[in-house]
Amino acid sequence: MGQKESSIRDDSFNSESESNVKTDSNNTIKTARGRYDDQLLKRCENVHFDVEPWYKIIQSETFYTEFISISPSIAQAFVNFYQTRYSSTKLLNINDIQLITSIQNQLKEQIFNSKTNKFQSNGTFIRLSSRSPKDGIRLDSRKISQFYNKKLNELQVQYPDEYKSIEGTANMQMIAYCYAQFHSLKVTDEIQALNLILSSERVYYDLIEVLDCQQVKDNKVANINNIKLHDWNNNIIIREWNNLLDPSMEFRCFVYQSKLTAISQYDYYCKYYHLQNNGIVQQIKITIIKYWQEKIQPLLNPLPEKYSNYVIDIGLIENKLTNEYDCIVIEMNPFEISTGASLFNWTTDSNQLRGQENEIEIRVQSDYYPYIKDYIEFILEVNQCDGKENSSSVDHGKEPYFIFLDQMKTQFSL
Repeated sequence: MGQKESSIRDDSFNSESESNVKTDSNNTIKTARGRYDDQLLKRCENVHFDVEPWYKIIQSETFYTEFISISPSIAQAFVNFYQTRYSSTKLLNINDIQLITSIQNQLKEQIFNSKTNKFQSNGTFIRLSSRSPKDGIRLDSRKISQFYNKKLNELQVQYPDEYKSIEGTANMQMIAYCYAQFHSLKVTDEIQALNLILSSERVYYDLIEVLDCQQVKDNKVANINNIKLHDWNNNIIIREWNNLLDPSMEFRCFVYQSKLTAISQYDYYCKYYHLQNNGIVQQIKITIIKYWQEKIQPLLNPLPEKYSNYVIDIGLIENKLTNEYDCIVIEMNPFEISTGASLFNWTTDSNQLRGQENEIEIRVQSDYYPYIKDYIEFILEVNQCDGKENSSSVDHGKEPYFIFLDQMKTQFSL
């Protein structure tokens, strides 16, 4: 939920790694084993849940997607950009700038200027193999605030009674913010796309992890514990945007031993008004179960070694002609505690999630999120949706990435 501006830009990772790094006579890095082993094990856990493998299997049930491969050198250029811009570690060099520019050009030609897709007209959702840059800085910093105010005004007209209580007001503000945060991720050109990617702390740490794994793969770090290694496979992933998808209608579904066990409202921060209607909730449950049984299970069941246990996010889009819901797969995740359980809990709801109860349970948020007033006040202030002037909005960390690159090129030429 939190935006890029609220993240703590901590370069302790760099100082720690530098202090522990040593090389032997073969120039092989020797460092604290824990970090590399953790990265390798995490890679093993997640390898089937990056977009690339599951998209090939269920592409008929999800958004049209294209891929732009990023090499280890490009991934390192992204990391160097982030560290140079947001920490005291200045690693960016002229070769990194050239690599970033090459990706910008490739995005422009292959994706946004292409006549073979609808990315330019419909817009796109940009992500990398393992996660999206939803914490990244939007090229237009006013976009979230504009979406927020528009949605909040609509909700005040639709649900005037909700605005009479402190918690009701805070919940309405949270709904408007979640809507704004979601829709501000729509990207229509390569500059918007790269601005999100290069300013995302989530992307930065994910790329560090995959680069660590590649160090082991390249024998620059010894694989002492013989953890399984996987080939490099990282992409910028461009997915077609669907304006009909609403964040309130995304559901996290748990599958254990090829059995659907539980369904949760994905965005559990909000108490959505239409989800307080039990008839609608039961219709959603029936729709998801039928969709999973008829469309998803037949595609994944032939691959039990990879997809017997997983968490799948499904969006529902209202079909105005039939008054029913059409379903679409948003993404897949490992059935592990590293995946958020939304309104369930991996420990206390273990029996339900692992299919030891008699019925598939669906949960929606029926109460206001705890301390929602304080939480939303912080979020609105950080994202400048509170109507207050904030001088930090002009700090150089929020300037578009290409301005920063131009400044760096000028320094290199001096």
